[in-house]
Amino acid sequence: MTTIDLSQYGGEDRVISSLEMAEEIRARRKPTVKFFSKIPALDRLLDGFEPGELVAISGPTKHGKSLLAQTLTVNFLEQQVFTLWFTFELPPKQFLERFGDRTPLLYLPRIHRQANLKWLLDRIRESAAKYHTQAVVIDHLHYVFDIGRSKNPSIDIGTTIRTLKSLAVEMELVIFVLCHTVKAKADGGDVGYEGIRDSSFVGQESDVVLVVQRRPEKGENLATISVELSRRTGVLKQRLWVSRVNGLLQETVIQEDAPKKGNGTKKYWDD
Repeated sequence: MTTIDLSQYGGEDRVISSLEMAEEIRARRKPTVKFFSKIPALDRLLDGFEPGELVAISGPTKHGKSLLAQTLTVNFLEQQVFTLWFTFELPPKQFLERFGDRTPLLYLPRIHRQANLKWLLDRIRESAAKYHTQAVVIDHLHYVFDIGRSKNPSIDIGTTIRTLKSLAVEMELVIFVLCHTVKAKADGGDVGYEGIRDSSFVGQESDVVLVVQRRPEKGENLATISVELSRRTGVLKQRLWVSRVNGLLQETVIQEDAPKKGNGTKKYWDD
């Protein structure tokens, strides 16, 4: 067996000292770029979103996941941050109608191809090259792989999440992945990141996990956003109240012990 002398190895993946690494980092350091949600409490908890982050947005069906992502898209645009959307569940007409009469500038494929991760990655690269998109919304995770043919959905979801995280770091993007939770609790209790459907890898591998949940017991137009975790800021299980105003979510302040105000209406929270 031939012994390879690695004492003179100079490849890009060579082992270097911490001092040399720190010098390289200083030499290539770029100004920190952050995107802000413009939802004040959320921005305080997260200190904005940074390129390279993977953000999971979860919650029960029809509780406002897509509405939060739409709000971020519009508010990012005010900061000259452009968003690529994959809206697998809706045709373009229905999706754009959700923004009302004023369609914001965003990007989306003319045709969506389900259960094709390579296609998804290619479109993300294409959009960044053509339109300089810096944020990506995938609505939703279960359309990215073929769950019907999956022998182990949990592992397949984990692989997908890790691939998307690697791409976010490589291309300096913020990628938002919408994902369902298991069925909401019958007693209306809080749903946490532990309830994300089919795989614990989503919560484990994401940089930020947000859970959106309607609160009809407090008012027909109210919901909470729970910051289940943020690895960068260290925040865990902190929530804020939001309401829908002019088709977007805005922070609102309520008394936690306020009396019940009705049962809610689907028209506010279709997503």
